[in-house]
Amino acid sequence: MTATSARFVRSASALIVTGALVGSLAACTGTFGSAACAPIVPTGETAGYVEASGRFGTLPEVSFPTPLTSDGTQQSVLIEGEGDPIAAGQIVDFQVVLLNGVDGEIITASAYDDEEAPLRRTAGSDIDVLAEVLQCAQVGSRTAITATMQDVFDEETLENIEGSLGLKADNAIVMVVDVQAAYLARATGIPQLGASGIPAVVTAPNGQPGVTIPNEEPPTDLRSHTLVLGQGATIEEGDRVVLHYTGLLWSTKTVFDSSWERDAPATFTITSFENDPNGIVSGLADGLIGRTIGSQVIVVIPPEFGYPAGQAPASIPDGSTMVFVVDLLGIEG
Repeated sequence: MTATSARFVRSASALIVTGALVGSLAACTGTFGSAACAPIVPTGETAGYVEASGRFGTLPEVSFPTPLTSDGTQQSVLIEGEGDPIAAGQIVDFQVVLLNGVDGEIITASAYDDEEAPLRRTAGSDIDVLAEVLQCAQVGSRTAITATMQDVFDEETLENIEGSLGLKADNAIVMVVDVQAAYLARATGIPQLGASGIPAVVTAPNGQPGVTIPNEEPPTDLRSHTLVLGQGATIEEGDRVVLHYTGLLWSTKTVFDSSWERDAPATFTITSFENDPNGIVSGLADGLIGRTIGSQVIVVIPPEFGYPAGQAPASIPDGSTMVFVVDLLGIEG
């Protein structure tokens, strides 16, 4: 890779992280596979021409015959991963480099370092081709993808690319993806009996919880209860945990925040933000430490275990009792 292309990667990597380029990848057609995990993106001869060298998780040196032509979206596994194939709905962290199929030059790439978070997609979703190719991949795998620009990018992005890079809609694009981690899509485990003084929870087919708060005064003590008992690792203080959550106010029975509504899980350091600025309120941290990945946990947090006066978000009045339902999906690292 030339010095010029290296500079371009560093400057353009921000486009991926902020979603300006990779975030605008067009959705590709396809259907979900069976329980046996049928990939959405098929293997193909064109993708088989792509080679990539370099250590997994680092920016690879990619080579292929130029100019490359592509007929539809294809994939080819360059490095086999380990473990079960990633199922539709799982949360996946990865790195990716995009190259011009005409001349082999890098268009843009993700960070490929520990200082910036990797890219994240829900496997099998129709948000873009990257999400689709992650279905049935394995953690530790490296995969080459070939397509045309119009297969990959939406019309607005295509216009920008044609203007700035001189590429055309039918030009080929090559992507190489390193799959670094995969997390659960939702809580999965053994349902547990409810507990008195704890709001009732029902779960939609996609895993999103619905919460019924009783018509009574909130408890004055911190309460937490496991609704679904997962079989994964035990959470320790300071762990960075990937999770889905819904937060409600006891007083109004309304949702003030939900990762489910954004269709994107959150990642938090499980410790009080009094100990770590990246932490969470002490009551929630106490309610999650010692729980296991795969669990769904409800935590009722009186004001003294919540936000200090004047520090809560605008959607949470001072003195509020909060209720959180949390699906514990995985531990980073």
